Amino acid sequence: MLTTNFLKSRTSTREYKDTAIDEATRKKLFEIVDAEAEKLGKDDLSFLVNTDGESIYKALEGVAGYRGIMIKAPAYIALNALNDNPASIVKGAYGMEEIITKLNELGLGSCWITVSNVEKTVKQSAFNFTEGDVNLLLAVGYPLDGEVRQQRFDDRKPTEDLVFLGDFDTQATDEDLEQRGLNDIFDYAKFAPSTQNEQPWRFVIVDDEINLYIENYKGDVNLIDAGIIMYYVDELGKSLAMTSGWDIKPEISSDKYTYIATKKM
Repeated sequence: MLTTNFLKSRTSTREYKDTAIDEATRKKLFEIVDAEAEKLGKDDLSFLVNTDGESIYKALEGVAGYRGIMIKAPAYIALNALNDNPASIVKGAYGMEEIITKLNELGLGSCWITVSNVEKTVKQSAFNFTEGDVNLLLAVGYPLDGEVRQQRFDDRKPTEDLVFLGDFDTQATDEDLEQRGLNDIFDYAKFAPSTQNEQPWRFVIVDDEINLYIENYKGDVNLIDAGIIMYYVDELGKSLAMTSGWDIKPEISSDKYTYIATKKM
């Protein structure tokens, strides 16, 4: 599902039908999130589903949302990181993107919601958890209309500002990436969503490895950005038989570039 078709499936749904998710679809939704948590490690994270959308909306209205506006939806999925390991948030964001893909196949739309400024007690009341903390939220439901909205292709940094060879002093040219069969992957992965569309990810290619960094790290929001872009790279790399999966070992520091993970090509 390379390039355009993959990108079409990543558009956000911000308006939903005022219709509860039907029982059969709801059952599949729970199966999807349970399988994802099992895959990523239940000791590190869980996905909390609440299909009482009205209660969540009322609890978070005015304190959470997409660009400050709370999205009203029939259901919500929250990522609950169960420990303080930054890798748990990275894995959870990756998993949430994988969940989005599977929800899309069920005819469900979704939208990321920021909860970074929400008091923990409010989140606990909304999602009934005692361990860990909710770091991100996904609105889920049937789109109000069936229109597929195209991604914009004029508001992103050029690929050469995001991808480097060997070190941060050497930008990767289109020719460099084409020789490695990576030009399409990075040309399209850069349209992944990120906080305020800042595109904080930086890639350094060394031999047969892709190393992911965050520029000017700002906290958990960038760990989420990292997990999302990692999923994009994996999905876009499938047509090239590139192996999926990353060795995730964030090294949080005050340096300009914060190391997050490495994958083999």
